[in-house]
Amino acid sequence: MDRRSIGLATGWLRVTTTEMNMLLLKPSLPLFCLLCVWMTFCCLSGLDKIAHAQSVSPKESLPDWLKLDAEYRVRSLIVDPYELSGTDVEHTVWTEQRMRLDLGLRYPSYGGVYIQMDILDGVLFGDNGYFGAVPEPTSGVAVASQQPNNAGWRLGLRSGGDPLNPDHYIPVLKEIDPIHINLLYGEVVLPFGLLRVGRLPFVYGATLSGHEGNRINRWGVSHYSHTADRILFGTKLDEAIRLAVDSAHTLDTSLDQGVFLALAYDWRTLDDIARTVDDQHQISAGLQWRERTADWFGWEWQDWIASAFLTYRFSKEFDTQVYGLPLKLAGKVGPVTFDIQSALQFGDTKEIAEGFAILSNRKPSLQELFAYAVHAFVEVSVGPVDIAMQFDMASGDEDPRATTPLTVFSYARDFNVGLLLFEHILAFESARSAAVGIENLAQLDAPSFPLTEVATDGRFTNAIAIFPQITAHILKNPYHHVMARVGTLLAWPEAGSVDPVMTTLNEDGQEVSDDAVNFFGGKPGSFYGTEVDVHLSWELRSFFTWTMEGAILFPGDALEDEHGDAVPAFFFENRFEFIF
Repeated sequence: MDRRSIGLATGWLRVTTTEMNMLLLKPSLPLFCLLCVWMTFCCLSGLDKIAHAQSVSPKESLPDWLKLDAEYRVRSLIVDPYELSGTDVEHTVWTEQRMRLDLGLRYPSYGGVYIQMDILDGVLFGDNGYFGAVPEPTSGVAVASQQPNNAGWRLGLRSGGDPLNPDHYIPVLKEIDPIHINLLYGEVVLPFGLLRVGRLPFVYGATLSGHEGNRINRWGVSHYSHTADRILFGTKLDEAIRLAVDSAHTLDTSLDQGVFLALAYDWRTLDDIARTVDDQHQISAGLQWRERTADWFGWEWQDWIASAFLTYRFSKEFDTQVYGLPLKLAGKVGPVTFDIQSALQFGDTKEIAEGFAILSNRKPSLQELFAYAVHAFVEVSVGPVDIAMQFDMASGDEDPRATTPLTVFSYARDFNVGLLLFEHILAFESARSAAVGIENLAQLDAPSFPLTEVATDGRFTNAIAIFPQITAHILKNPYHHVMARVGTLLAWPEAGSVDPVMTTLNEDGQEVSDDAVNFFGGKPGSFYGTEVDVHLSWELRSFFTWTMEGAILFPGDALEDEHGDAVPAFFFENRFEFIF
């Protein structure tokens, strides 16, 4: 058999496998899920002896000067449909991947240099694209292709589409850089604290204003690294006091016990380095109190965190003076785990108004900012079952005109609330609206492009939600953890489901209420809908995790188009993760 025949044979096998996958995933999804569950338990019983074999983790043998963490994941997703009232984007299926590598070269007890990079982040499986275009496949004939390329997908204008019509934006392929650097910084241990300089995580952990982008979500995955170019200094106030009182005191340098003071200075933008008026900077200061364990009021407490931060972002170019005040209280007492957070943003800026004013042919003016959010999560453990209640609220803005206060708050991109409504459906439709606004501003030579923030990117925004959940730990030991979780998400707009771009373009008078539309073209409604989420996962020796997640969304009037139409949407994800 010659080389061409071999290529044709592998191509035939590839096409046949794809067709078989479609047959399994589309019409027989419940059967496919049951089969996966059955296979999981077969694997558990078959691999039990292997899993119980004594072995030493490779990380335990790493030298002290080396820090190495790695995660590789493969996600296969189905969203059906993306358009709740259209026919252009219905059954959407794709498989993507990402490898995250954390590397540190340490000088024990003195400091180190650290880097975090993502490899093939969002790159689709397969050799995708059109020859002579971007992205370009490795072969002009799909049946002969023998090497995948680095293609991903984004929202783009369909061939021959109207750039000012949001319905004409559909998923299109894009080229993805194979390597992206998230973090790169140096760290030194000073006699009076810790100093870090470089590209750092914007926050550590998961907060309403920022998310470190690691595997700490209850639902879905993290896919966005919130970072800042900054100088960060931290010290332990309680240890400083003890050392001042007793010079022979042995310092506790742990980062999960004590009272911490943090100070940070960020370079947000520099733009033209010959001018300083366009520079934007941020100053932050915060206190955090942490306790690993405590005995208060006769109760046993664990992982206690109480924190308060104040940030100040400023720039001369748009008269920006914006403050942020995030607060957090979290921990565990007995069988109860809790996480309560709030965030307040206030101040003034002209940057948002510059873009929206051009869309509405108005003169931009200094715009007041006042936005807020609340997150409350409480979980009670009863044997192998955890019962949880979650409440989320983020303020919205029912009047998007540049002459009124800006009141919309958006959670951090990876602070996931549910699997489908905010993560996919609203993210897709808001990105369509943002694309129309950007097209308009690009033609008008706008000084700012605030409409990029109209695209929610999966963020929870302008919403009030309750999210009861129940988790069953079916099997939990040092080798296996099999878990099932079910939740029901009910969500309402906090200030009317208003599309700021299309509403601004529709404005024809003093009142905006008669011009307002939602992201689907209908009138702003009062209920987003009800979403039922399901999670099933198997973790093997903290190295391999197999996860299946699914959701069904029953849309409310806030998701209906101008004809009152909106169909239910379905979501399914199969995910393999390898953690080193």
